[in-house]
Amino acid sequence: MTHGRHVIILHGLGMNRLSMSGVAHHLSKNGWQVHNISYPSLNKGFEEIVIDHVAPAVAAIDADNIDFVGHSMGGLLIRLYALRHGSLRIHRAVMLGTPNHGSQVADVMRGYAAFQWFAGPVGQGLTTATEGIHAQLPPVDFDCGVIAGDSGFLNLGTTYLADIPRPNDGIVSVESTRVAGMKDHIVVAAEHSQMVLSPTVWQLTAKFLKDGKF
Repeated sequence: MTHGRHVIILHGLGMNRLSMSGVAHHLSKNGWQVHNISYPSLNKGFEEIVIDHVAPAVAAIDADNIDFVGHSMGGLLIRLYALRHGSLRIHRAVMLGTPNHGSQVADVMRGYAAFQWFAGPVGQGLTTATEGIHAQLPPVDFDCGVIAGDSGFLNLGTTYLADIPRPNDGIVSVESTRVAGMKDHIVVAAEHSQMVLSPTVWQLTAKFLKDGKF
């Protein structure tokens, strides 16, 4: 086994590994061996993505402990991986704007054909309802830090339509990002999709992975 610091990075819905380039580059500069993967978030369900993409990425790394970073639904994939495969190899994880209790935007949009077409199998799982993926997931049993955004002004229309509890990042409320068992939680001035472009978020992510606190 090697003992270098490895990190698996998981993007959000409708994105790909390029959206996570900023945090990936920052972690690489600070000593991590980065595994920034893409997965078909619009074509497969949560379980399929874990089986076909997350679990193989973990299995391919020759190290005892692995760090994780997940933006939005990427954080839910980390939790689902831990449920299905155990958390023994998860050293620390940072979730960025993850809807750990679902998103009211998904609640409103789930009935629209356009959303069903765009969001694919995972769309229904992002709701706050009991059929949402969050309802299947236990508290985290690994060192987990959560970064939430409170600048939803770029998504004022969505915020109004879905009546997302304030504060929020335009898609996910700050309260929904919290997860039982987390070690630390911090709120930054960031909008949901733009959070991954923030140097402050990159720095906080590296700090938690290194120190276990923000």
